[in-house]
Amino acid sequence: MNFDPKNYQLLVVDDEQDNLDAFRFNFKRSFNIQSVDNGEEALALLKQHDISVIVTDQRMPKMTGLELLKKAQEVRPDAVGIILTAYTDVDVLMEAINQGTIYRYITKPWDAKEVRGLLVQAMERFHLLRENRRLTTQLQQYTGYLNNELHSKFDFGQIIGHSAALTEVMDSIEQVAPTTSTVLLRGETGTGKELVAHAIHINSPREDKPFV
Repeated sequence: MNFDPKNYQLLVVDDEQDNLDAFRFNFKRSFNIQSVDNGEEALALLKQHDISVIVTDQRMPKMTGLELLKKAQEVRPDAVGIILTAYTDVDVLMEAINQGTIYRYITKPWDAKEVRGLLVQAMERFHLLRENRRLTTQLQQYTGYLNNELHSKFDFGQIIGHSAALTEVMDSIEQVAPTTSTVLLRGETGTGKELVAHAIHINSPREDKPFV
């Protein structure tokens, strides 16, 4: 899947309209921008849209940018958070970066070229996260398919179940059945020793011989 920043949504949150206008003026051709002026509206929008990157002012009424990004993680855990700040909140923001709450912070006044580069990096980060998750899911499905194919070729007779202990027994049956080794089956009466013996027999080279 090719990466194109326009395919991903950028949410800008700032209580000052001039700042929102400046962001839209500088980056509207490069990114798909949504903008709101408070944290509550931002959270509502996050529930409706698959936002990739959130850029929020730190100092806002009712909800700070950091508080917003912490709540945003509950709604859109993959979204990459960036803080805009003109204040000396560096220690708090660095701690948030170390904790994974935010990706980076931008100090005001900001440089459009630098911010554009940072936004592209943030969207690439989101893109790679989603791609890795998609490929991991695909691999798990393929592995499950292979396991089903492998086990479907093995006849366990009347043994039915999916517990961890039974799975271990079935793995052992698969290992010993093709061999000529002598197998000792131990267990309480009624635990299925005869079923295991039968499963070993029907999957062994002696399948066409009598089962005694």
